[in-house]
Amino acid sequence: MESVQSIMTPDPVIFTLPSTVAQAVSVLIKNNITGMPVVNSNGKYVGIISRRDVFANPEETQATRITRSEPSIREDTEIREAAILMVKEKRRHAAIVNSKEEVIGILTPQDFLKTIEKSYGNIIVKEIMKSLAFPIWEKTPLPVVYRSMRLTGIFTYPVTDSHGNFKGLITDRDLFDKIDVSTVRVDDVETMSEDDPWSWDSVRNVVSYFIERNHLKIPEDPAESIAIRKPVVANLNERLALVARKMRDGNFNQLPVTSSVNGLEGILTDLDILSVFMKEK
Repeated sequence: MESVQSIMTPDPVIFTLPSTVAQAVSVLIKNNITGMPVVNSNGKYVGIISRRDVFANPEETQATRITRSEPSIREDTEIREAAILMVKEKRRHAAIVNSKEEVIGILTPQDFLKTIEKSYGNIIVKEIMKSLAFPIWEKTPLPVVYRSMRLTGIFTYPVTDSHGNFKGLITDRDLFDKIDVSTVRVDDVETMSEDDPWSWDSVRNVVSYFIERNHLKIPEDPAESIAIRKPVVANLNERLALVARKMRDGNFNQLPVTSSVNGLEGILTDLDILSVFMKEK
């Protein structure tokens, strides 16, 4: 099998320590990314910072303290070996380094989808689906949805009616679209020039940080008000070739799984799909 160098995203955005969390947030926003490799002042890899590391440490100011010291992956590592490592460690970002421990690329589950289509496309969804689905009632107030996300670390919820029927999907990004960030203090991030304005698509990647730091108000609207009513779904008996293509085309990291018998069956995540590399072909 080919090495990760053939599928990685080359020349990723790299963050340098020592720096502040505010500076890390600025880099994530400016580049509309959810995670990035971190290097020291000598340019050597030291770890990863993602938006969820920021979420988990809203009061922290020093980036060093939220940087996860995750092992790097060498550029000549086989694709299958890298995928298994990411599944076992539940990693969504992996830095690719050369023999000098310099970062030359980054891997996310999305980078594996073409290989899965080609090599594991005949596997059926129900053979690999592991992630549980935690539905929420369509009348649940949005502040409760947000608190559930913060407490569980689960950022996607199927929405059901009073009878448990699947009605749609709600994600952290759908929730964040309802929040007014016009009151965000600019001193919470590095000042951006007029030529480099904030993009809302970028800001919402780290908006939980702003919620905690600025006490932004979440509307008390019901979950049904923002639920995606006809989300892209995977069928329990669908082949991975089709599902991986849906994920790649829509840049999704998870899909609701349904069947004609029970309706909602669960959630299929990108890490679930990566687990196919643990099967003997």
